[in-house]
Amino acid sequence: MRRVYLSLLIFILLIGCVQSPERTTFKPSERKCQWYHIDVSRDIPEDREIVQVIKPYKEQEMSREIGVAVVDLTKGKPESTLGNFVADVILETARHFDKGVDCAVTNSGGLRAPIYAGKITVRDAFKLMPFQNRIVILRFSGKDFIELVREIVENRGEPVSGLTINVVKGVIDAYVKGKKIEDYHSYKVATIDYLYHGGGSLPVMSKGELVKDTHVLLRDAIIDYIMKHKKINEKIEGRILIQ
Repeated sequence: MRRVYLSLLIFILLIGCVQSPERTTFKPSERKCQWYHIDVSRDIPEDREIVQVIKPYKEQEMSREIGVAVVDLTKGKPESTLGNFVADVILETARHFDKGVDCAVTNSGGLRAPIYAGKITVRDAFKLMPFQNRIVILRFSGKDFIELVREIVENRGEPVSGLTINVVKGVIDAYVKGKKIEDYHSYKVATIDYLYHGGGSLPVMSKGELVKDTHVLLRDAIIDYIMKHKKINEKIEGRILIQ
């Protein structure tokens, strides 16, 4: 309800802060009607009056508690509690759109802040994921998926969910749903649009065929996941072992 109220307030304020009409029309009753159009972009200077009006509502929303971290969620390689958490969020969200998604892969570099044990707020989610990255689903040939696994190993690990990678003396074994990956199978991988478009350190991601753009922001998915599960208790599970 607070979000609806805040959205209406912002909409009313934006309508009221215009300078001149773009068009004038007349109804049959001869009553004059004017409407306005403003392109909203970063080029529009910040209105201090509006900022001051919105500020208390923004602070209240950002401080809202959405769950609890049982353990510290921090980055690390080849595997980490924070990486496992975000990869799990991506996989669970993607499977709402396509139950056939095999696994999730993202990049450790995109995780910008830890979440320490204790209450989790909306602000924590924004610090962790300040970008507008969307969750997408890609299809890979077995050959390209194996190449993706090799890139993950070359990076000394990246956050994964539903995928297990074991490296012993340079020999790579990888498994999806308990089965060893094969070059004659195709695989559906959930990730973020940033990687699909060639960003980060996993260039093979751009070889994937786009199956579904969920249009769900990863940050929003993180917030929803925490609110659903309430307590986040990620562990190091041996998803990636490099010896």
